[in-house]
Amino acid sequence: MIPVAIGLGPSRRGCTGAHAALALLSASCALLSALPAKAEWLTGPSRAISCADSASPDAPVTSYAYGPRAQATLGGDLAFYRQVQQNSGFRLGGSALLAFEDAARHAAVPSETLRSAFELSLAWSWADFAARALGPHRELEWTIALGRHSALPMTDFTLGDRYHADDVPFGAGGGYLATDLALRSPFADRGSAFFRLGARAYTNLAPDLVGAHEASDFIADSLHEGAKYQAFLELGLRYSASPRLEPVVRLYFDLIAPHDDQAKVLALARLLVGAALPGQSWELTPFTALEAGRGEGIMVNRSELRWSGGVRLYAR
Repeated sequence: MIPVAIGLGPSRRGCTGAHAALALLSASCALLSALPAKAEWLTGPSRAISCADSASPDAPVTSYAYGPRAQATLGGDLAFYRQVQQNSGFRLGGSALLAFEDAARHAAVPSETLRSAFELSLAWSWADFAARALGPHRELEWTIALGRHSALPMTDFTLGDRYHADDVPFGAGGGYLATDLALRSPFADRGSAFFRLGARAYTNLAPDLVGAHEASDFIADSLHEGAKYQAFLELGLRYSASPRLEPVVRLYFDLIAPHDDQAKVLALARLLVGAALPGQSWELTPFTALEAGRGEGIMVNRSELRWSGGVRLYAR
Protein backbone atom coordinates (compact mmCIF):
# COMPACT_ATOMS: atom_id res chain seq x y z
CA MET A 1 0.00 0.00 0.00
CA ILE A 2 2.81 2.34 0.76
CA PRO A 3 4.32 2.29 -2.74
CA VAL A 4 0.90 3.10 -4.16
CA ALA A 5 0.51 6.09 -1.87
CA ILE A 6 3.98 7.34 -2.82
CA GLY A 7 3.17 6.91 -6.50
CA LEU A 8 -0.05 8.91 -6.31
CA GLY A 9 1.49 11.99 -4.65
CA PRO A 10 3.64 13.17 -7.53
CA SER A 11 0.97 12.18 -10.02
CA ARG A 12 -1.54 14.55 -8.41
CA ARG A 13 0.95 17.41 -8.23
CA GLY A 14 1.81 16.88 -11.88
CA CYS A 15 -1.86 16.85 -12.77
CA THR A 16 -2.42 20.08 -10.86
CA GLY A 17 0.50 21.76 -12.66
CA ALA A 18 -0.81 20.55 -15.99
CA HIS A 19 -4.23 21.96 -15.22
CA ALA A 20 -2.69 25.32 -14.27
CA ALA A 21 -0.65 25.42 -17.47
CA LEU A 22 -3.73 24.50 -19.49
CA ALA A 23 -5.77 27.21 -17.76
CA LEU A 24 -3.06 29.80 -18.46
CA LEU A 25 -2.86 28.71 -22.10
CA SER A 26 -6.64 28.89 -22.43
CA ALA A 27 -6.72 32.38 -20.90
CA SER A 28 -3.95 33.52 -23.23
CA CYS A 29 -5.74 32.12 -26.25
CA ALA A 30 -8.96 33.81 -25.14
CA LEU A 31 -7.13 37.12 -24.76
CA LEU A 32 -5.46 36.82 -28.16
CA SER A 33 -8.71 35.86 -29.82
CA ALA A 34 -10.34 38.95 -28.32
CA LEU A 35 -7.71 41.33 -29.76
CA PRO A 36 -8.91 41.33 -33.39
CA ALA A 37 -12.27 42.73 -32.24
CA LYS A 38 -10.45 45.88 -31.13
CA ALA A 39 -7.26 45.81 -33.19
CA GLU A 40 -7.11 46.11 -36.97
CA TRP A 41 -4.22 46.11 -39.42
CA LEU A 42 -3.84 48.09 -42.66
CA THR A 43 -7.28 49.63 -42.58
CA GLY A 44 -8.61 53.18 -42.86
CA PRO A 45 -6.81 56.53 -42.66
CA SER A 46 -3.95 57.24 -40.27
CA ARG A 47 -6.13 59.56 -38.18
CA ALA A 48 -9.68 59.40 -36.90
CA ILE A 49 -10.10 63.04 -38.00
CA SER A 50 -8.63 62.55 -41.44
CA CYS A 51 -5.97 64.87 -42.84
CA ALA A 52 -6.72 63.75 -46.41
CA ASP A 53 -9.56 66.22 -47.00
CA SER A 54 -7.39 69.11 -45.78
CA ALA A 55 -6.82 72.25 -47.86
CA SER A 56 -3.10 72.01 -47.09
CA PRO A 57 -0.85 71.67 -50.15
CA ASP A 58 0.66 68.65 -48.35
CA ALA A 59 -2.64 66.76 -48.03
CA PRO A 60 -1.94 63.12 -49.01
CA VAL A 61 -4.40 62.89 -51.91
CA THR A 62 -4.35 61.91 -55.57
CA SER A 63 -5.43 64.95 -57.54
CA TYR A 64 -5.26 67.04 -60.68
CA ALA A 65 -5.78 70.79 -60.87
CA TYR A 66 -5.08 73.63 -63.25
CA GLY A 67 -4.59 77.31 -62.57
CA PRO A 68 -2.52 79.20 -63.37
CA ARG A 69 -0.41 76.13 -64.26
CA ALA A 70 -0.91 72.37 -64.15
CA GLN A 71 -0.57 70.54 -60.82
CA ALA A 72 -0.87 66.81 -60.13
CA THR A 73 -0.33 64.72 -57.01
CA LEU A 74 -0.10 61.05 -56.09
CA GLY A 75 -0.82 60.55 -52.41
CA GLY A 76 -2.04 58.09 -49.84
CA ASP A 77 -2.84 57.89 -46.14
CA LEU A 78 -3.08 54.60 -44.21
CA ALA A 79 -3.31 53.28 -40.66
CA PHE A 80 -0.84 50.40 -40.33
CA TYR A 81 -2.36 49.48 -36.97
CA ARG A 82 -5.55 50.70 -35.35
CA GLN A 83 -7.02 49.92 -31.94
CA VAL A 84 -10.49 51.24 -31.27
CA GLN A 85 -12.30 51.17 -27.95
CA GLN A 86 -15.72 52.50 -27.08
CA ASN A 87 -14.57 56.00 -26.13
CA SER A 88 -10.99 56.24 -27.39
CA GLY A 89 -8.66 55.03 -30.10
CA PHE A 90 -5.04 54.74 -31.17
CA ARG A 91 -3.55 54.64 -34.67
CA LEU A 92 -0.07 54.03 -36.02
CA GLY A 93 -0.01 55.17 -39.61
CA GLY A 94 1.72 57.02 -42.36
CA SER A 95 1.18 59.17 -45.42
CA ALA A 96 3.07 59.88 -48.61
CA LEU A 97 2.81 62.50 -51.34
CA LEU A 98 4.46 63.13 -54.69
CA ALA A 99 3.50 66.47 -56.25
CA PHE A 100 4.27 67.65 -59.77
CA GLU A 101 3.82 71.27 -60.85
CA ASP A 102 4.84 73.47 -63.74
CA ALA A 103 6.70 76.67 -62.92
CA ALA A 104 6.75 78.38 -66.31
CA ARG A 105 4.90 76.57 -69.05
CA HIS A 106 1.14 76.17 -69.36
CA ALA A 107 0.80 72.61 -70.65
CA ALA A 108 -1.91 70.22 -69.47
CA VAL A 109 0.53 67.77 -67.87
CA PRO A 110 3.08 69.13 -65.35
CA SER A 111 6.72 68.16 -65.85
CA GLU A 112 8.97 70.89 -64.43
CA THR A 113 9.12 70.57 -60.62
CA LEU A 114 8.72 67.76 -58.11
CA ARG A 115 8.28 67.72 -54.35
CA SER A 116 7.71 64.89 -51.94
CA ALA A 117 6.40 64.50 -48.41
CA PHE A 118 6.50 61.42 -46.19
CA GLU A 119 5.20 61.09 -42.64
CA LEU A 120 4.97 58.43 -39.91
CA SER A 121 2.42 59.27 -37.22
CA LEU A 122 0.93 58.22 -33.88
CA ALA A 123 -2.59 59.47 -33.18
CA TRP A 124 -4.75 59.25 -30.05
CA SER A 125 -8.46 60.10 -30.16
CA TRP A 126 -10.79 60.71 -27.20
CA ALA A 127 -14.50 60.90 -27.94
CA ASP A 128 -15.64 60.48 -24.32
CA PHE A 129 -13.28 63.13 -22.93
CA ALA A 130 -14.24 65.56 -25.72
CA ALA A 131 -17.94 64.98 -25.06
CA ARG A 132 -17.53 65.65 -21.32
CA ALA A 133 -15.22 68.66 -21.74
CA LEU A 134 -16.62 70.29 -24.89
CA GLY A 135 -20.13 68.92 -25.37
CA PRO A 136 -21.86 65.87 -26.84
CA HIS A 137 -20.72 64.29 -30.10
CA ARG A 138 -17.37 66.12 -30.13
CA GLU A 139 -14.18 64.31 -31.18
CA LEU A 140 -10.67 65.29 -30.12
CA GLU A 141 -7.43 63.88 -31.55
CA TRP A 142 -3.76 64.51 -30.81
CA THR A 143 -1.06 63.44 -33.24
CA ILE A 144 2.73 63.38 -33.24
CA ALA A 145 4.67 62.59 -36.39
CA LEU A 146 8.09 62.32 -37.98
CA GLY A 147 8.29 63.54 -41.56
CA ARG A 148 10.42 64.74 -44.43
CA HIS A 149 9.80 67.30 -47.19
CA SER A 150 12.01 67.67 -50.25
CA ALA A 151 11.88 69.63 -53.50
CA LEU A 152 13.81 69.58 -56.76
CA PRO A 153 13.43 70.40 -60.45
CA MET A 154 12.60 67.65 -62.91
CA THR A 155 14.71 66.72 -65.98
CA ASP A 156 16.87 69.67 -67.09
CA PHE A 157 14.49 72.40 -65.93
CA THR A 158 16.04 75.47 -64.29
CA LEU A 159 13.86 77.88 -62.33
CA GLY A 160 14.30 81.29 -63.92
CA ASP A 161 13.13 83.34 -60.94
CA ARG A 162 15.46 86.15 -59.90
CA TYR A 163 17.51 85.39 -56.78
CA HIS A 164 17.02 87.60 -53.71
CA ALA A 165 19.21 87.78 -50.61
CA ASP A 166 16.25 86.90 -48.37
CA ASP A 167 15.22 83.77 -50.32
CA VAL A 168 14.66 80.54 -48.38
CA PRO A 169 16.73 77.65 -49.85
CA PHE A 170 15.87 73.97 -50.39
CA GLY A 171 12.17 74.65 -50.95
CA ALA A 172 11.79 75.32 -47.19
CA GLY A 173 11.86 71.56 -46.67
CA GLY A 174 13.74 69.10 -44.48
CA GLY A 175 13.15 66.53 -41.76
CA TYR A 176 10.83 67.44 -38.91
CA LEU A 177 9.00 66.46 -35.75
CA ALA A 178 5.36 67.55 -35.89
CA THR A 179 2.39 67.69 -33.58
CA ASP A 180 -1.20 68.81 -34.04
CA LEU A 181 -4.51 68.88 -32.22
CA ALA A 182 -7.76 68.36 -34.14
CA LEU A 183 -11.36 68.84 -33.09
CA ARG A 184 -14.54 67.84 -34.90
CA SER A 185 -17.99 68.86 -33.68
CA PRO A 186 -21.58 68.81 -35.00
CA PHE A 187 -22.79 71.83 -36.93
CA ALA A 188 -26.45 72.59 -37.67
CA ASP A 189 -28.60 69.51 -38.30
CA ARG A 190 -26.44 67.48 -40.69
CA GLY A 191 -23.13 69.27 -40.68
CA SER A 192 -19.80 69.12 -38.90
CA ALA A 193 -17.18 71.74 -38.08
CA PHE A 194 -13.48 71.02 -38.11
CA PHE A 195 -10.45 72.63 -36.47
CA ARG A 196 -6.75 71.70 -36.57
CA LEU A 197 -3.79 73.53 -35.00
CA GLY A 198 -0.25 72.26 -35.39
CA ALA A 199 3.47 72.90 -35.72
CA ARG A 200 6.56 71.30 -37.25
CA ALA A 201 10.05 71.65 -35.79
CA TYR A 202 12.83 70.94 -38.29
CA THR A 203 15.99 69.10 -37.27
CA ASN A 204 18.19 72.22 -37.25
CA LEU A 205 16.01 73.87 -34.59
CA ALA A 206 17.25 71.63 -31.74
CA PRO A 207 20.90 72.88 -31.74
CA ASP A 208 19.67 76.45 -32.11
CA LEU A 209 17.63 76.17 -28.93
CA VAL A 210 20.77 75.43 -26.90
CA GLY A 211 22.92 78.04 -28.62
CA ALA A 212 24.84 75.63 -30.90
CA HIS A 213 24.39 77.79 -33.98
CA GLU A 214 27.30 76.33 -35.95
CA ALA A 215 25.93 72.82 -35.45
CA SER A 216 22.52 74.07 -36.55
CA ASP A 217 24.03 75.56 -39.72
CA PHE A 218 25.87 72.31 -40.44
CA ILE A 219 22.68 70.26 -40.03
CA ALA A 220 20.67 72.63 -42.22
CA ASP A 221 23.24 72.47 -45.01
CA SER A 222 23.80 68.73 -44.75
CA LEU A 223 20.10 67.79 -44.63
CA HIS A 224 18.97 70.49 -47.08
CA GLU A 225 16.74 72.25 -44.58
CA GLY A 226 15.62 75.76 -45.38
CA ALA A 227 13.03 76.08 -42.63
CA LYS A 228 13.39 76.19 -38.86
CA TYR A 229 9.77 75.64 -37.89
CA GLN A 230 6.27 75.88 -39.33
CA ALA A 231 2.93 76.64 -37.69
CA PHE A 232 -0.43 75.98 -39.29
CA LEU A 233 -4.14 76.42 -38.61
CA GLU A 234 -7.10 75.02 -40.49
CA LEU A 235 -10.85 75.49 -40.18
CA GLY A 236 -13.53 73.65 -42.09
CA LEU A 237 -17.22 72.88 -42.56
CA ARG A 238 -18.91 69.86 -44.12
CA TYR A 239 -22.62 69.43 -44.75
CA SER A 240 -24.32 66.11 -45.48
CA ALA A 241 -26.83 67.19 -48.12
CA SER A 242 -27.49 63.55 -49.06
CA PRO A 243 -25.75 60.16 -48.69
CA ARG A 244 -23.91 60.86 -51.96
CA LEU A 245 -23.23 64.61 -51.71
CA GLU A 246 -21.42 66.56 -48.98
CA PRO A 247 -20.36 70.16 -49.73
CA VAL A 248 -17.08 71.07 -47.99
CA VAL A 249 -15.28 74.32 -47.20
CA ARG A 250 -11.71 74.43 -45.87
CA LEU A 251 -9.61 77.45 -44.89
CA TYR A 252 -5.89 76.83 -44.30
CA PHE A 253 -3.14 79.17 -43.02
CA ASP A 254 0.55 78.59 -42.36
CA LEU A 255 3.73 80.45 -41.48
CA ILE A 256 7.25 79.15 -42.11
CA ALA A 257 10.20 80.58 -40.17
CA PRO A 258 13.47 80.20 -42.13
CA HIS A 259 16.66 78.75 -40.71
CA ASP A 260 18.65 81.74 -41.95
CA ASP A 261 17.88 84.83 -39.87
CA GLN A 262 18.39 86.99 -42.97
CA ALA A 263 15.73 85.15 -44.95
CA LYS A 264 12.08 86.12 -45.08
CA VAL A 265 9.17 84.53 -43.25
CA LEU A 266 6.90 82.67 -45.66
CA ALA A 267 3.10 82.68 -45.42
CA LEU A 268 0.22 80.99 -47.20
CA ALA A 269 -3.57 81.29 -47.05
CA ARG A 270 -5.70 78.81 -49.02
CA LEU A 271 -9.48 78.53 -49.37
CA LEU A 272 -10.86 75.29 -50.84
CA VAL A 273 -14.53 74.78 -51.75
CA GLY A 274 -15.70 71.42 -53.05
CA ALA A 275 -18.52 68.91 -53.41
CA ALA A 276 -17.49 65.61 -51.85
CA LEU A 277 -18.98 62.50 -53.44
CA PRO A 278 -18.47 59.83 -50.74
CA GLY A 279 -18.36 56.14 -51.55
CA GLN A 280 -17.94 53.15 -49.29
CA SER A 281 -14.12 53.29 -49.24
CA TRP A 282 -13.18 56.34 -51.34
CA GLU A 283 -14.20 59.94 -51.72
CA LEU A 284 -14.07 61.97 -54.95
CA THR A 285 -14.17 65.76 -54.62
CA PRO A 286 -14.38 68.26 -57.48
CA PHE A 287 -13.09 71.54 -56.06
CA THR A 288 -11.93 75.06 -56.66
CA ALA A 289 -9.21 76.75 -54.59
CA LEU A 290 -8.06 80.33 -54.09
CA GLU A 291 -4.67 80.88 -52.47
CA ALA A 292 -2.36 83.78 -51.74
CA GLY A 293 1.25 83.81 -50.58
CA ARG A 294 4.19 81.49 -51.00
CA GLY A 295 4.52 78.80 -53.62
CA GLU A 296 5.43 75.14 -53.19
CA GLY A 297 8.68 73.25 -53.64
CA ILE A 298 11.43 75.16 -55.41
CA MET A 299 8.86 77.93 -56.07
CA VAL A 300 8.49 78.59 -52.35
CA ASN A 301 9.95 82.11 -52.66
CA ARG A 302 7.32 83.20 -55.15
CA SER A 303 4.47 85.32 -53.88
CA GLU A 304 1.35 84.89 -56.00
CA LEU A 305 -2.41 85.05 -56.04
CA ARG A 306 -3.60 81.77 -57.56
CA TRP A 307 -7.00 80.38 -58.52
CA SER A 308 -7.31 76.76 -59.60
CA GLY A 309 -9.90 74.07 -60.14
CA GLY A 310 -9.66 70.32 -60.22
CA VAL A 311 -10.58 67.01 -58.66
CA ARG A 312 -9.11 64.97 -55.81
CA LEU A 313 -9.46 61.36 -54.64
CA TYR A 314 -8.66 59.87 -51.24
CA ALA A 315 -9.59 56.98 -48.97
CA ARG A 316 -12.27 57.48 -46.34
